[in-house]
Amino acid sequence: MPNLQKTKNRYKLTIKQIANSKEQIAKKESPLLPLLFVTCYLLLVLSCTSGPLPFSVENVPADTAPISFFSSLPDENGLVFIGCIGRRSNPKETLQLALEDAARQAAVFYKVSGEFIIINNTGSGAFDYVNDTNTSLDYDIEGSKQYVDSLQFNADTDTLETENTFFVRTIYGSSIPFPLSYNPIHRAEQKPDWVDNPPLEIEGYEVGVGYSGRHSSLSDTYKNSSRNAIFDIIRRINATSESSDILYQNTCGIFGYKTSNNNIIRSYGTLTGFYVLDTWMDPHEKSVWTLAIAVKP
Repeated sequence: MPNLQKTKNRYKLTIKQIANSKEQIAKKESPLLPLLFVTCYLLLVLSCTSGPLPFSVENVPADTAPISFFSSLPDENGLVFIGCIGRRSNPKETLQLALEDAARQAAVFYKVSGEFIIINNTGSGAFDYVNDTNTSLDYDIEGSKQYVDSLQFNADTDTLETENTFFVRTIYGSSIPFPLSYNPIHRAEQKPDWVDNPPLEIEGYEVGVGYSGRHSSLSDTYKNSSRNAIFDIIRRINATSESSDILYQNTCGIFGYKTSNNNIIRSYGTLTGFYVLDTWMDPHEKSVWTLAIAVKP
């Protein structure tokens, strides 16, 4: 009987030790609960701010994108402005930035000024040669924000993603100054006829064809091509040339004199009604071509 009593006492002691151990473990783990709560909260916030768009975006190779998407001919609903931006980690931010890019095109439509300067300096020395190009554009960038809310688009059909670049095709409720019936012809690989045979004018409008070789991103290539279309029109309507020959004494060489020929071609102008009609992306070169019009000055 004494041995049985000792066994019972040891059993009770063991149970008590286990209960005390559980209580101590619970006390040690309790500080982790607030940390766990904060972690769950942050994950919930991040999932809400950087989650997917409330609609699906078609991701396709650039050479298989539908022709109708990048054709921006005016329609009965208004003008078509295609905004593009490099894809961000936050899809909602990506969409907002693309819409702001389309809004800037609306601002350019109303008025844009540009300057294009080519500088060529040639001397008699083997290394006396300079070729430089300076460009600048001026339009109401800050004022373009007012057009964002006026842009309309169908989330299911007017968004596209390719080569890490997001495009949104928007409609702006306005019209070009004069009606237009022009419609480009697309041939093999969706290449339009105006690439190889650019028109001099389209139904009374000035015409510009912009080209941009491949940049580090499709977004930069696309925007640069549109900018070059502006400069192409400005160079057509206003260009001045300056040339000068200089003869100067050479104190460092065996010949007494050296010559220098300086040529500067400067184009400057202000456009109204600048509007992109069509865009083509070369599937092989990854370059971008842009066809645009503007009102004649």
